Amino acid sequence: MWQLSFSLLIVVSYICRLSRPGSVILPLHDASDIFLEIGKMAKYSSCEWLAVVAFLLFVASWILLLLIVFPFWILRSISYEIAMILDKENKRIYRTSYYYPFNTLLFSLLVFHIYWWVLIYRMLVKQIQSRGHVGEDVRSDSEGENDHED
Repeated sequence: MWQLSFSLLIVVSYICRLSRPGSVILPLHDASDIFLEIGKMAKYSSCEWLAVVAFLLFVASWILLLLIVFPFWILRSISYEIAMILDKENKRIYRTSYYYPFNTLLFSLLVFHIYWWVLIYRMLVKQIQSRGHVGEDVRSDSEGENDHED
């Protein structure tokens, strides 16, 4: 579902000539993924300390970029400031048929961010309770789990 929303957001941003917000939103989402992938590689190579550090950097970047910068900078700019700027210019009319679908997709993306934050928070609590030991990813299947069931 989130992939459809994200893909529609990209397409609508280009159709509505709002490529600047679209090109800012993409790196915001990809920046946190760097720490997540480093953490996964560290976990798979049994380097626990690096996995813990990468996970904590992932959590910090998620909070900063997707729970602070995205709603308070990007959404505010797209929802409020753009309407004020375009009303003052009066050179071109900003069509509401572009404004509402684009903002709906952005706010639905914010809902997904909050949902994912709840999952990340649960994993963070588990890590704190296990004194810094990064647990297994409950979303993915273990590769060797079903090999010995005959």
